[in-house]
Amino acid sequence: PLTAIKGYASMVLENSFGEVGEKVRGAVDIIFQSSQKLVKVIEDFLNITRIELGTMKYDQSELDFKALVETVSKELKVNVEKKGLQFSFETDSARDYKLVGDAGKLAQVVGNLIDNAIKYTPNGFIKVALKKENNKIRLEIFDSGVGMPAEVIPKLFQKFIRADDAGKVNIQGTGLGLYVAKQIVEAHQGKIWAESDGPGQGSRFIVELETK
Repeated sequence: PLTAIKGYASMVLENSFGEVGEKVRGAVDIIFQSSQKLVKVIEDFLNITRIELGTMKYDQSELDFKALVETVSKELKVNVEKKGLQFSFETDSARDYKLVGDAGKLAQVVGNLIDNAIKYTPNGFIKVALKKENNKIRLEIFDSGVGMPAEVIPKLFQKFIRADDAGKVNIQGTGLGLYVAKQIVEAHQGKIWAESDGPGQGSRFIVELETK
């Protein structure tokens, strides 16, 4: 059903059934955007089920993590700019960012972290930085958003946990995305954690992965 809703809404927006007025276009766009959000929620629940049943499969192959992060960043940059936020991506292009992993699932982690930053940053900036030190690739996502108190940070990657001020900014968050991201990163023998200087001081999410 969701595929049909997204598909037909997209076709209406593309004028596949003829020209539509701005009021109709606005309503159909809400349907399309809402169906996309629901797809993400369902995917989170399906992933949790797979993780807890031990049936999550990983398609391991060599990939360029820098190219993966750039692709995901470009896809989400539209949402960043639509919200009026500044976006930047910084990396040392001379370094090699190849590793062995599941490209689809790692892209899901990167997308989830950037999407989180968008949701919880009312104004200001989002910065994505990629570094390599020795045999470790480090992804850092900074934002100027709502931030978090120190006591919340250790619980963030548990199921259904959200920062105290998160609901004031994004009422639709489920508290599942970071749990799924942690499971995927740890399945790649990596680490993921969060940092914040406190409420209103923004957040930093860091992922470390080893090269092979």
